Amino acid sequence: MADQRLIPAGIRDASTLALNDLIDRMGTVDITPLLVYLIDSVEETALPHLAEQFSVTGYDGWALAQGDTDRRELIKRAIELHRRKGTPWAVRTALETAGFNATLIEWFMQTPAGAPHTCRVEVEIDDRGMARSSFGLVESLVDEYKPVRVHTTTQFQASTRGSLYVAASQAIGGAIITPACPMNFQQPGRINITTACVVGITATTQPYATQEV
Repeated sequence: MADQRLIPAGIRDASTLALNDLIDRMGTVDITPLLVYLIDSVEETALPHLAEQFSVTGYDGWALAQGDTDRRELIKRAIELHRRKGTPWAVRTALETAGFNATLIEWFMQTPAGAPHTCRVEVEIDDRGMARSSFGLVESLVDEYKPVRVHTTTQFQASTRGSLYVAASQAIGGAIITPACPMNFQQPGRINITTACVVGITATTQPYATQEV
């Protein structure tokens, strides 16, 4: 509370003191409900009204948004989605915002090439699964954001992710045969090992092989 002694004596009357009290009360007012464009913190009850304001109701994404987090993300990206509507980016991003991973394969990216101005949309269904009614909603969302001249076909692919632990071992064996080397070779006289030339001596150089030198 402001110190009333700070108010000049010439204007310190009942009306000024009442205004001082009012200013003190304004500092305690919670203005959070007024900050509706802080999408991450706004009350959940305000989200449908924000979705209508930013035109992301129905097939523009709201019908497919799963949970509070997806709805807030959709509202935050609404302006960018409408600015780039009619592009592959908009289709892919709208699906990702609704919680689906999607791949767009345009006609010139296919092998063999498809009909001009066609596109195949592959939507991944993860471990969360998907209700039967959502299949039609996905196709409607794609129609909302695709280029008008493009004809699309939508394919749904189920996938699951987990950890796979693999153990492996390897055993290597073999036999190594080296040339025989004479050990404890005793013979009176001079012997030249480098040439192995000694008259009258039988030298074994390989197992089971003899040579007279």
